[in-house]
Amino acid sequence: MLSTFRRCLLLCVIALSPAAGQHPPVVLVDGYHLLCQRENLASAADFGELEARLTAQGRRTVFFATCGVAGRPSIEDLGNALGTAIRSLNVPQVDLISYSMGGLVVRAYLSGKQNGAGVFTPPPDPRVRKWISIATPHFGAPLPNIITGFLPDRQAQQLIAGSPFLFDLATWNQDRDDLRGVEALGIIGNAGGAGPLSGTSDGTVTVTSASMAFARPDERTRVVPYCHGAGGLTSILGLGCNGPPIAKIQADNPLSWRIIQSFLEGTDEWKTLGRPPSADPVLARLGGVLRQTRDRLDQALGPPRDENLVLNPPQRGGYRVVIDKPGPRIGLVIPSAAWLPVLSLAPRMLISIYGTNLANATVSVNGRLLTLGYVGNEQLNALLPEDVRGLARLSVRNEQGQQTVNVWMESAAPAIFTRDGSGTGPAAAFRVGNVVELYLTGLGVDGALPVVLYDGEPAIIEYAGRAPLYPGLDQINFRVPALGTGTVVVRAGGRVSNVVTAP
Repeated sequence: MLSTFRRCLLLCVIALSPAAGQHPPVVLVDGYHLLCQRENLASAADFGELEARLTAQGRRTVFFATCGVAGRPSIEDLGNALGTAIRSLNVPQVDLISYSMGGLVVRAYLSGKQNGAGVFTPPPDPRVRKWISIATPHFGAPLPNIITGFLPDRQAQQLIAGSPFLFDLATWNQDRDDLRGVEALGIIGNAGGAGPLSGTSDGTVTVTSASMAFARPDERTRVVPYCHGAGGLTSILGLGCNGPPIAKIQADNPLSWRIIQSFLEGTDEWKTLGRPPSADPVLARLGGVLRQTRDRLDQALGPPRDENLVLNPPQRGGYRVVIDKPGPRIGLVIPSAAWLPVLSLAPRMLISIYGTNLANATVSVNGRLLTLGYVGNEQLNALLPEDVRGLARLSVRNEQGQQTVNVWMESAAPAIFTRDGSGTGPAAAFRVGNVVELYLTGLGVDGALPVVLYDGEPAIIEYAGRAPLYPGLDQINFRVPALGTGTVVVRAGGRVSNVVTAP
């Protein structure tokens, strides 16, 4: 793998400028190529003027060429090579811009997807600040049966809608993919198709498959009147497309460049460009479903089924994974205090498991039974052990059957309790003079001192650690001004809590 990656680095384009240190490096990740040619070893083939424009703005850019990794390896191997490339830059964070299959390479890296069904080794710190996903077939391309039997390599097989690879990627963390909390944006095209198929694709990837709605809010997908690219599978699928290429930045596709520029700079202009799925004639009505049927003991009864462009789907505007099974069903596992933006848990955390048919159940993590504080038909409360790290297997079992999901354990994932239990509004806290006693869960066990921001300013902490008498409960005592009520946020282990108000 190292020798393969060194070969890739020699073929990647690296541009530096004197002001590069003002921004994180931008790594461009290209897509699938039926034939790897010399032109595919430079970013202009897929990204046009993008690298030159970013360099002119004083940004350091790196081109990760999928054709630069020898042997046409799996997308999992490309994800590992991308991780090596990111770590070799020796910077705290990078920004990523991917095109087509390159977005799946990014997701394989973030989730740590390895070769083999259900095998993941997520990087503890992916070092990714922002990610722009352009025309990515997150749930595959609708390739006709006549083509799927003749696809030439493993990458192409993995791109087929409903493939085991795509199902694994979509379900690696609690039967979903939260993108590790990375700030992400999708740019998708809708200039493909004719007649009843008009507006349903970019000529290669359907708008439902390209949408980021599986992991991000509606506004984080921007629909523009562009095409996937020239040639390739566009002509094979016969969908046609009437517009410029979406990722090849040039004069005739200004929306793509303006969205990229605004999102990287942190301005709000991207929110006004293109339109979100809720305002798109197709995505406002249709969605996709990746469905798997299992028995009561959570054993698959067949391969995943892809249902694309479905009327009245479980979620309009994009895809959703649906697990059909009798018996207990896990819907979500979160800190008992609040639903955080990222699906991360921490050692010694109080958690709530939401779902159906959970009554009289036991809960285990990696085979170890957990202490339960509440058991109901739709909710279980439990205490996580202190010595679990990384990706763990959480199981719920009762007389009706069982289900198991992956959960991601980080060193800390602070979640503040609130008075009404909603995770927002007034905190579960006491104030004596200018000292606030704040109660939360998820500080972990490494003993690192958290940061408390009161109205955006660091507060003086007098104590941070376990609260007395109640396992899993944490306490932070910090000083605030004598008067007024301010917002409180806790940072620990690289994660940020919910926002609450101090009493």
